Order: sequence, then structure tokens, then C-alpha cells
Amino acid sequence: GYENLVTCPYNKAHQIENGRRFQTHLIKCRKEYEKNRTTAKTQCPFNATHIINEPELKHHLETCPDRVIVDKFQMPIVDSMEALQKPKPIKMITQSHNSEDWDEEPETPAYDPQKYCESNNIIRGCRGMQPHERKAFRQQEHVRLGQIREHK
Repeated sequence: GYENLVTCPYNKAHQIENGRRFQTHLIKCRKEYEKNRTTAKTQCPFNATHIINEPELKHHLETCPDRVIVDKFQMPIVDSMEALQKPKPIKMITQSHNSEDWDEEPETPAYDPQKYCESNNIIRGCRGMQPHERKAFRQQEHVRLGQIREHK
């Protein structure tokens, strides 16, 4: 209906539905307006659909309804200045004397992926081998996988 219509800030004769159509219209109408501009217009930093005459910008920035959204996320300057001036208390950390040494190597052996693949049902590739080496490797793999399947 007519209640959703918004007047174009560039041409008062234009009545557009509020929403995406209005944003698209503003882009097209701005291009036409820039060609034969009469007064300087600027965009609100809080809402891109707010197009204001430059002399009215200061008043609009103070009264813009979308300013609340931005203000909610800004930290008050007074609190931040107090936080900068007050030094934070330093907690003293006492060292406990335990037998743990994080630089010492673990007692468990390192993981060997080749050894794991050889002893489990995993298909291995044979890249970079000559044709006769590939044939021998595949035969060995067939025997190895058969033995692993028998033990399960």
C-alpha cells in the first residue's frame, strides 16, 4: 500500500517502496542527480538510505534514529580514560618444585606412519617406481593385505 512508500531525496516526485527497491532507486537516481546537481547532498554514516543536504548533516547526525545502533557498541570515553590511568595489580606467581621437565623427551617412541601402514589394513601407493618395481610392490601388498585379513 501507500504507507510503505518513501520519497526520494533527489527528486520529490519519486515515491518508492521502502526496502531493497528504495536502495536500488537511490543508486540510479544519485547518478542522474550528479549530472545536474543543484545542492550538495551527502550520505548519513549510520544509514546509507539517509541522503541529506550538507548544511543539515550536523543536525541529522545528532537526531538520526540509526545512531543508537552504533552508539550501543562504542565504549564510553570516560571509562576508557580511567582504565588507562589506573595500573592493574600484578599477581605474584610462585613456582612449584615438581619433578616435571617439559624439555625432556617423552619415553614413548615417536609415531612411524610407514610402520603403522605396514601392520594395518591400509592400501599404500607406489608413486615414483619403475614398472617392474610397481609390479613387485603390488604383489607384496596383495600378500600383506591377505595376511592381515586372515588374522582378523
